[in-house]
Amino acid sequence: MIKILYIDTHNTFGGGQTMLLRLLEALDKSNFFPMVICSENNQKLIQNLKNLSIEFIPIKTKILVLENKIFKAILQLPNFIKMNIKIAQIIKKNNPDIIHVNLFYSALFSIIPAKLHKKPFIWIIQTLSDLLRYKTLTKFLIRLSDKTILTCRDFTRMAKENGFDTRKLKVIYTGLKIDEFQLKESPDYEIEINRMKIKKPIIAMVGRFDRHQKGHQYFIEAAKIINKKMPEVNFLIVGGTVGEEEKKFKRELQEKVEELELSEKVIFTGFYPDLIYLLSNVAIVVIPSLYEAPSAVAMEASVLKRPVIASNVGGIPEVVIDGETGFLVPPKDPQAIAEKVIFLLKNPQIAKEMGEKGYQKVKENFTQERLARNYEKLYEELIKKYESRN
Repeated sequence: MIKILYIDTHNTFGGGQTMLLRLLEALDKSNFFPMVICSENNQKLIQNLKNLSIEFIPIKTKILVLENKIFKAILQLPNFIKMNIKIAQIIKKNNPDIIHVNLFYSALFSIIPAKLHKKPFIWIIQTLSDLLRYKTLTKFLIRLSDKTILTCRDFTRMAKENGFDTRKLKVIYTGLKIDEFQLKESPDYEIEINRMKIKKPIIAMVGRFDRHQKGHQYFIEAAKIINKKMPEVNFLIVGGTVGEEEKKFKRELQEKVEELELSEKVIFTGFYPDLIYLLSNVAIVVIPSLYEAPSAVAMEASVLKRPVIASNVGGIPEVVIDGETGFLVPPKDPQAIAEKVIFLLKNPQIAKEMGEKGYQKVKENFTQERLARNYEKLYEELIKKYESRN
């Protein structure tokens, strides 16, 4: 039995924690014994670990959100020392075979204890920001780790261009729990969202309000072009806000919608709990991002057999195959988005075929089971490597 100690010290629950849970659920428990160090503040993660009957160790964590890197490093130092000591004590007590760390800060807090105890160490770079924001520290982590996991091939290219040592990098794609994604398509010509009746056809984009990444403004500009030629189409902007900056950006977008006289056609849903129902009832999903890892939204739309129109950036082309499962368009190009949306709305059979091909693409490449098997293979390789040294 191989004992894996997973470490996630983040206080919030996001995509990285979702992927960790999917891995833990699909892990072969007859060969691998998982246990998790997590923040005592991350109650959503803790509840999910309880639901999966995964052993966990909650610890006090403190992650500062400051823009000034030097000031942040100074203030973080006492916490850094405390976290290293605590994690070293847990490693010594539990004696895991492998340490698997989720995301940048967790890796920073645990790489030294892992090396002191001579444990195989792997960590995950989930986003482009994780890779490039603190280049010197990231290079340090990659150099000391046994493997650094990237979530798309394009990150390997970016790492090489930025002077990283790519020999210890490995791509393992995220994975969906396919069984959770059952179509909830309504036969009616309209659906109800937040007590509002919205008529089909509907075009949607899903994402947080990040002004530097998600490209909401280009979706709205594309909606204006589409509305002139197909006024029956409605548009959904799906997602909640976190923090004042996102709230401010959302208000700016709402003002833009009013200026373009689209208030009755472009609906901001806020956070919507039943994304499967929503995606099941839209005609097309648009992802106008300026940069992106393999988009979870693209995977979710595809597994629900919706064609995807997305920017040709980052890891998106690894999920969306141009002309087969949807269309890739240049970033910041609302005209290109509009033309592809109009084409698919006027050619529903092609849209349907793209949706079917998208489903097959996800089923073959982006499943929870495939995610787990890839990590299990890596764990076994690392154990053999360390055993041969001894």
